[in-house]
Amino acid sequence: MRLFTRSPKPTTPIHPAPVDVAAGMAVFVADVLAGDRLALDQVGPLGELPFTAEQWAAYPTDPNRLARREYFGGPSPLPLPAHTRL
Repeated sequence: MRLFTRSPKPTTPIHPAPVDVAAGMAVFVADVLAGDRLALDQVGPLGELPFTAEQWAAYPTDPNRLARREYFGGPSPLPLPAHTRL
């Protein structure tokens, strides 16, 4: 017989606010309209669009997106050189 038992506390998922999701989508659309051809390729690890609300909300601060914007100084017409990839 165990004296102390620990039962896991149920966790409630924290969903981003709809405003954050909409803002992430707006940034993605702005990237595409600005001519950022790699926005479609670099969104996900295999090149897929964000699927969950969390992924859409995190798109504006994605490290790959920020690295491309910093390297090219705006929309990225070409892939990043190998030495700058994350």
